[in-house]
Amino acid sequence: MAELTSEQLKPAFAIDLFAPLSELEPIPFAALQPRAISAIKRLASFDGDCPVMLINGFPGADYEQVCRTLIADTHGKDGDLFDLCYTENLNNPFKPIWLRLQPGTGFEFCEMVGELLKLMSHHLDAERLVTRIMRKQKDDPKIADFLSDLSAHVALGLEFQHPVLINLLIHHEDQQAPVIYGRDLNWDTLFGSINYQTEQGSVYANQHLLEPGLMRQANGGYLILQLDELLDQPHLWFKLKNAMLKGELDWNAYQEGKTLTPFFAPEATPIRLKLILVGDRLEVAEFQMLDRDMSERIFLRADLVSEVEIDDELPDFLGYLAWIRQRWSLLDFTPAAQAALCRHASRLCDHQEWLSLSEVQLTALMRLADSLARELEADIIDQDHIVNALAEQDFRLNYLVEQSDQGVIDGQILLQTEGEEIGQINGLSVIQVAGHPYDFGEPVRLTATVHLGDGDVADIERKAELAGHIHAKAMMIIHGYLSNKFGAENPSPLSANLVFEQSYHEIDGDSASLTGLCALLSALARQPIYQHFAVTGAVDQFGNVQAVGGVNEKIEGFFRVCQIHGLNGKQGILLPGTNAQQLNLSDEVIVAVEQGQFHIHPVDHVEEAIELLTGCVAGEPDMPDTLFYRIQQRLDDLNGTLPKTGIMRTILGRLFGH
Repeated sequence: MAELTSEQLKPAFAIDLFAPLSELEPIPFAALQPRAISAIKRLASFDGDCPVMLINGFPGADYEQVCRTLIADTHGKDGDLFDLCYTENLNNPFKPIWLRLQPGTGFEFCEMVGELLKLMSHHLDAERLVTRIMRKQKDDPKIADFLSDLSAHVALGLEFQHPVLINLLIHHEDQQAPVIYGRDLNWDTLFGSINYQTEQGSVYANQHLLEPGLMRQANGGYLILQLDELLDQPHLWFKLKNAMLKGELDWNAYQEGKTLTPFFAPEATPIRLKLILVGDRLEVAEFQMLDRDMSERIFLRADLVSEVEIDDELPDFLGYLAWIRQRWSLLDFTPAAQAALCRHASRLCDHQEWLSLSEVQLTALMRLADSLARELEADIIDQDHIVNALAEQDFRLNYLVEQSDQGVIDGQILLQTEGEEIGQINGLSVIQVAGHPYDFGEPVRLTATVHLGDGDVADIERKAELAGHIHAKAMMIIHGYLSNKFGAENPSPLSANLVFEQSYHEIDGDSASLTGLCALLSALARQPIYQHFAVTGAVDQFGNVQAVGGVNEKIEGFFRVCQIHGLNGKQGILLPGTNAQQLNLSDEVIVAVEQGQFHIHPVDHVEEAIELLTGCVAGEPDMPDTLFYRIQQRLDDLNGTLPKTGIMRTILGRLFGH
């Protein structure tokens, strides 16, 4: 394949088609989530008892904003909505009862009951008021029974347990389905609690000391809970699940000793709500392990997408940027600044055709650029402000990168970027440090040696237990390729050792398999490799080169080393051809490519790679004057499978020095 041009190393945006963000219609993140929109609409229309929905998201997603926005857009009222109050049980004062009131009538009901008590206590006719109350409450039979008991209680001159007869726990004045987002969960905040009072050494409780909890507040609407909080306190989930299955929620305390008056037991509340669980895929997987019955309880599932396609959704993405700008009251952004933001969003995706919707990272960059612009007293944010904001971020976080480069500067890390060596090659790795916000590339030297043996490829990292399973698989694939190419008829008499030099931590992945295979081919053919190249890529058993991750970081890591040693115009990278669309390199690398100081070669097969690395034609094992022919001849010679004339010629050549 042809060497990549500088234009192919980053996504291209036609900034002349961009308008200032202030002129665009703001589009919230939720509006870019068609799967979640579909699921919320279906959930809103569902009439079943306590359906459960799961939203699979990603770290940094604003679940509350997404859910609230989408639920508000359904414009639906819930038929199960009601106000809730607890009142003294006039037949058993230790078991307060609930009354289900029409939504928005709670305060009026309490006032009317107060008026009713006054009329009853003065022996005045209250029938008209009772009729009004019952009409307001749709002739609810439980309310009718309560009013009847209340009338008899007053007529007999009996006392009440507490001056506050009715505790209005839930009131929906706007008559809209509640949307409750739970945070800092515990037993009391989620399920409600009974507050106890002490008087003259006695502990007591009444209906006016009941606290509703989030579940009762969400009755008739939506309760949104984060999976990570339920994972931290599994007992909350099982209590919640049981309450939803039964359709009622009791007032039991989690800590047994907290029930100071066990004889005080308010009536269990009817529960009908829609539960939305939110979390990323790791949390979902852990939650499924916690409760294997969970999958059966989930009514709906939906994914939050973290990326959008440029060709189809660029206008919507720019509207999303306008929404972030509006949300944080930022200065306006020029078209060039928007293009820089789009390029950064594409880099976050590792793909030239996609844009990241990561609100946290995009907001951080936009706010940093806004701060720089205001510091310079600019009226609008331009491309330079975006570039400088990124440079500031990189400076604050590149300490580990500088420490890595210092090893090269001091000569403690042995890497060559010029010359030729047999069985030695520059590989590319990505360093991931726990607690560090981004990864960075670091070149590594791979070496291969061969010796008489049984044809096995000894992976030193695996034998030293410094390699993961995927890396071990990649080494086996290398062995499979060599066996298929050169040992199909006769076993190989040569074994090999393959090692990552100066590597002292565990490695994993298959992105070095192309690198290792090329090093082995060099050692087998005794053909030196150009050291001004570095290689990354995975291979299959037939030599096809496959895509790998982290190509931008890997390329920039080798470019830094080349800068340290000095750019000579020959240095460059070999990478899988399918990774070309992932490229989004720094301006420094792009300028070097444009000036011919650095080169990026896509390859689709190991033969292309070894030809670039050695300058020799790979050919086939039976094609004279090719690299693979030399390897096959060496193996056949050691196996004794060459024609007799060939063997005699070889022996005589060895005896007489030819």
